[in-house]
Amino acid sequence: MEKQKVFERLIDEIKAKARDITDMDTFYKEVVRILSENVPYYNWTGFYFMKDGELVIGPYIGRPTEHVRIKVGQGVCGRAVAEKSTIIVDDVTKEDNYLACSLETKSEIVVPIWANGEIIGEIDIDSDDLAAFDDKDKIFLEEVAKIIGRKLEGKF
Repeated sequence: MEKQKVFERLIDEIKAKARDITDMDTFYKEVVRILSENVPYYNWTGFYFMKDGELVIGPYIGRPTEHVRIKVGQGVCGRAVAEKSTIIVDDVTKEDNYLACSLETKSEIVVPIWANGEIIGEIDIDSDDLAAFDDKDKIFLEEVAKIIGRKLEGKF
């Protein structure tokens, strides 16, 4: 199935979960499961949430990581918060500031999650493929982040 059609179906599924699930931790786990099970090149899929001025790991599916706390500005995850924007890295070996979670990881996308006018966390996805993420992934994951933000604001 074409990538765009898969993404549209997943958006509908995530919106349905946003309406049906009241517990946020359960909702986050469902989002991670949906993304991980339906997009084969999403090899590490998870959340980091802002707590006490730094990023703290949330629910994820993938290889274990030692990076459970990340300072703003540190690595791709910290840079996405500092720059307040989505970051796509086609080749993590070319990043000076990269925090390696796994030797298998080749590319990464990090999408901030906004709620009530501030970044509350981010979606972080690693791929074992070089240049795995394109504009379709960016648009899709930014929509997922918007759904999460709206749910946090009580709009679902």
